[in-house]
Amino acid sequence: MSGISLKNKNFIDGMRLFEEDHKVDPEFILETLKEAIAKTYQKHIDAPEAMVRVVIEKNEMHVYHQLIVVDDETETFDETLDILLSEALKLNPDVKVGDIIEEEVDFKEIGRTSINVAKQMLKQRIKEYEKQRVYDEYKDKEYDLISGIIKTIEDKFILVDIKNTIGILLKSEQIPGETYREGQSIRCVIKEVSKNSKGSQVVLSRADAMFVKRLFEKEVPEIAQGLVEIKAIARDAGERTKMAVYSKNDDVDAIGSCIGPRGSRVQAVIGEIKGEKIDVFEWNDDIGELVKNALAPAEVKACFYATPETDPELTKEAIEDAEKYNKRPLVVVVDDDKLSVAIGKRGKNAKLAVKLTNRKIDIKTETEINELGIDVEQAVADFKADQVRIIKEREQKKFLELQEEAAKRKAEFDADLAANDTGFDETTLEEMDEAKVEEVVDIPKENLAEVKKEEKVAETVSEDVEESSDVKAEEKEEEVVEKPKKQPRKPLTPKPEYKSKFEEFADGSKKEETQTATKKRRKKDDEDRRVRAEDLEKKEYDEKFKPVYSEEELEEIEAAEAEEEENSWINDDDIDFDEYEDYYEEN
Repeated sequence: MSGISLKNKNFIDGMRLFEEDHKVDPEFILETLKEAIAKTYQKHIDAPEAMVRVVIEKNEMHVYHQLIVVDDETETFDETLDILLSEALKLNPDVKVGDIIEEEVDFKEIGRTSINVAKQMLKQRIKEYEKQRVYDEYKDKEYDLISGIIKTIEDKFILVDIKNTIGILLKSEQIPGETYREGQSIRCVIKEVSKNSKGSQVVLSRADAMFVKRLFEKEVPEIAQGLVEIKAIARDAGERTKMAVYSKNDDVDAIGSCIGPRGSRVQAVIGEIKGEKIDVFEWNDDIGELVKNALAPAEVKACFYATPETDPELTKEAIEDAEKYNKRPLVVVVDDDKLSVAIGKRGKNAKLAVKLTNRKIDIKTETEINELGIDVEQAVADFKADQVRIIKEREQKKFLELQEEAAKRKAEFDADLAANDTGFDETTLEEMDEAKVEEVVDIPKENLAEVKKEEKVAETVSEDVEESSDVKAEEKEEEVVEKPKKQPRKPLTPKPEYKSKFEEFADGSKKEETQTATKKRRKKDDEDRRVRAEDLEKKEYDEKFKPVYSEEELEEIEAAEAEEEENSWINDDDIDFDEYEDYYEEN
């Protein structure tokens, strides 16, 4: 029985387009198709537990109904699950009870209604696949900066096309007063990724403080390199942002790095957030100094812990609970005429300072503090002393954590070293070194006399070298040590002067005249060479530096010298020495 052909062009084109639009793995589509066909056949025969095997090969799909072979006398026979042994033997003579027999199904007998069920099942499974794929892709990218294109603008939200899905930018996550248009490219941060029955949803934001932080990380190289760190940031979208920065390198200015040359970096961020004001100040571990910086442009006179006198609602239990988390409320004192500046328009300045420091801040004037009868100097002194204690405890805790981390790494290193132990320890290595020394020092007795003799010769040579000049010493050492045998020198080949045909013809008569002079000069040179050789033979050499040759070596040296003299270029009759002499006289 032939299977269902999958060579239909519409089917293949549809599969390809579906894969491109929905980014679905083709293997997943085929597996889902198999499952949908199997479920459809089970529903067609009204047997949910029936075993069905779907095979797709060579662009054809085959459906097989699997039946278990049972004995003919069984009482629990189900025709949708079992087949009698007598019937199975007709199909396969070697079959046994318990084996599985497959019967190919004619899929054309399945009704159109069942095919629609398979279609709906395939759609459902693909939707679930897309939902899970989007969630897996974006669940680890929260607060990452991402670019997209606006697709749809509604009153309460905007749909933004991001990579492989559609993100939603709610009204509350938009910058107040900012206008948008379809097709516009915008940048946002991924604020939340959720998954529900309707699918996965990616919520975007342009109003969150992390949006400004990510923009600074893009614009400021020092932040991207880790030299400057944004320790805290608070934002009121459309109004103002306060950001505390810290430099890990004393040579790097944290505030100047964020502002940039002529304010170029901070202006690039302000342009992205449509003119929103940004305050950048130095981070300080002392919470009092940090609060003073956060409340700028207001000038803070004093900062200390809040007490029941300053806040009647603050109980001792509340103070103890706040101290556990190092979040005790603070009181800030300003001049009477600076209270409005410290609070800010609609309380924005004070709210941002509270967000940034993560502390409750009560701003009071000097008149109010005097009316309460609080000793400001003593309260400030106690506050500073407590801050010093907190900073020391924090540094000590950090030091202990580093020690624990170092001990942990050392333990891991020792464990790895023990696992890869080669069996050598310090004692074994010392024994090996001693054995090497003994091996070098241990000299056989029969060679001991030769060694002593060589040492005496070396001492004598060194003494004579010290007495002689440096040049002679080097020459003698080369003769004794490096060149025990005389090496014949290579003959020098003079470079002939170029003569044209005309010059040769013109100088022909001159050569005949100078031939006799050349022979006389050659005889004179030979006599000079013989005199020099006799002088060298007569020269007395120190016997200690005189090379010692055997009779065979002397015969070889004499033969080499005779051959060298016979083949010397001096004996070449074709060389005109007077010609070279005339050349040098002219020049």
